[in-house]
Amino acid sequence: MHFITVDFDKSIERSVFDCEVHSALNTYIAQHAGQDEKRNVSRTFMYVEDGVLLGYYSLANASVALEELSEEQKKRMPRYPMPAVLLSRLAVDKGMQGVGLGQRLMSDFFRRVYTVSKQSGVAFVVVDAKDQEAADYYQRKLGFVPSTNNPLRLVLSTATLIQAFKDKE
Repeated sequence: MHFITVDFDKSIERSVFDCEVHSALNTYIAQHAGQDEKRNVSRTFMYVEDGVLLGYYSLANASVALEELSEEQKKRMPRYPMPAVLLSRLAVDKGMQGVGLGQRLMSDFFRRVYTVSKQSGVAFVVVDAKDQEAADYYQRKLGFVPSTNNPLRLVLSTATLIQAFKDKE
């Protein structure tokens, strides 16, 4: 399967998207993603097959305070808020769950973070998990670490991620 995400496209039917787990993710893509695009609040990338939206993610800029980081993540970091990219939404339609689409969307997201890192500092990737099950996924599968302030806010240093992409070039 050739994998390409597209920039948010309001012409794609979004109201039938159903991730089944969190209705807020369905509402977001159907009603709010376009508004956030116009206001430059976030960018949404969609995986569309045969004109049908099967998954999406949204990203935005953020910052991470030193006190949110684990002891390991604090090493050699400055004492002021550090630049981050926020994975603000990630959802896969119920008909495509369990086949690796979420992992492929995350790979696409990480490629975008790497591209941004070539133009601007990006010390961390942050995600606010919707529930503990999602937080467990980000920790177990992707190496995110819970914030010291909130177990559903997870943080990943981009240093290893950036180096892995550089090694491939």
